Amino acid sequence: MPSDRSPFTLRAAIRRQAVLIAALVVLGVVVAVGATGRAPLAGTLLGIELVILAVLRLTLPTRVVGALAVRQRLVDAAVLLVLGLGTLALVGAPNL
Repeated sequence: MPSDRSPFTLRAAIRRQAVLIAALVVLGVVVAVGATGRAPLAGTLLGIELVILAVLRLTLPTRVVGALAVRQRLVDAAVLLVLGLGTLALVGAPNL
């Protein structure tokens, strides 16, 4: 008996892209925090988000991370980690 779950529904698309959707929601919060004049906090939150995404990309299977998987697992994780740690370093630098 075939399943009547279509992979083309909105629910299926949201399930496939859950990690990316969550990351975009957090990014929206970070932008809102930055828009209220708390740029150092927003930068710190952004750096933390990128590091968390690097860990997720490294540990979760490709089918779970959805569109977050662009290249090979290690390349994606390394790029996210460098961006996250770089952002955190710049936030901690004085007079920038």
